[in-house]
Parts: sequence; structure tokens; C-alpha cells
Amino acid sequence: MVLNNIKSMRKDHGFTIVELLVVIVVIGILAAITIVSYTGVASRANAAKAVSNAQAVQSIAESINVDNSKYPVTTGEFATLSSVARIPAGLTIGVTNPTSTNGTTTFRLYALTGALATGGKIIFYDYAKANLCDVVTGNANSSTVDSCLFWGATGATILTSSFTAFTS
Repeated sequence: MVLNNIKSMRKDHGFTIVELLVVIVVIGILAAITIVSYTGVASRANAAKAVSNAQAVQSIAESINVDNSKYPVTTGEFATLSSVARIPAGLTIGVTNPTSTNGTTTFRLYALTGALATGGKIIFYDYAKANLCDVVTGNANSSTVDSCLFWGATGATILTSSFTAFTS
């Protein structure tokens, strides 16, 4: 009798194929949501880093104007004219456009020319739009519209043709 009780209690229990498929589908949905949200976070983090570094460069240009009563028009002036502020380590003021691989630390600078030689713009890589600023729109200190930051007397009325690219 004891043997019969043990045999009747020992039934093999397991998951059905339907239960296993439901669990696999739920895990797949959660993984897809996580992957999609992670890509957005990385892009936003790169964009924020690019804007923050570009604002540091903009502050240095403003500092150079305060120190020397003129805005820099070459990368050499940008590096040597400021007696107070220096370009942070790891940032590059280049004569080539930033790309998606170096867009958080490499910037291209332009100066206003002619009678408007009172400012400039900083181009950085826009990770959200995957491009660079090609027109001058928006206002000073605005980077959300066009991947540019401005210094000095610049704004929506300045034409792109008024800017000259920095040289080394």
C-alpha cells in the first residue's frame, strides 16, 4: 500500500509548449523595447556631450574678445590669444568637419568677414539629425535647430556666405 501511494504522488509535471512559447514571446518583446530605448539614450548622450563641449569653445571665444577686443579668426589665434581660458584637453579645433566618430570632441569654426567681423559660429555633429549645420538659422546660444553655436553679433539675419572657415 505504501508503494502505491508513492507511485500516485510521483507524477511528472512540466510546462506545456504553449506556456514556454508565451514566456519566450514576452522575453522577446522586453528585449526589443530595451534595445530601441538604449539606442536613443546613446544618441542623446553624444548630442549632449557635443553641445556641452561646443559651449566651452564658445565661452573661450567670448573670453578672447574680452581679453583682446577682437574675436579669433584662425585656429592659431584661438589657441594663443586667451590669457585666461584654454581649450579643454581632448577637444580639437579643426579645419575639417566633425563626423559621427569624432563629433563630440572635434569642431569646425567660422568667422564673420567684412564689416560683420564681430563673431563666428561653431559647427558640431548633430547625432539626432546625423548631419552638420549648413545654414545659419536660430539665435545665439541655440544648438537645437541647426547644429551650430554662435559667438558675438550673430543671429538669424546673418547669411552663410558671410562666414569664412578658420584656417590653421
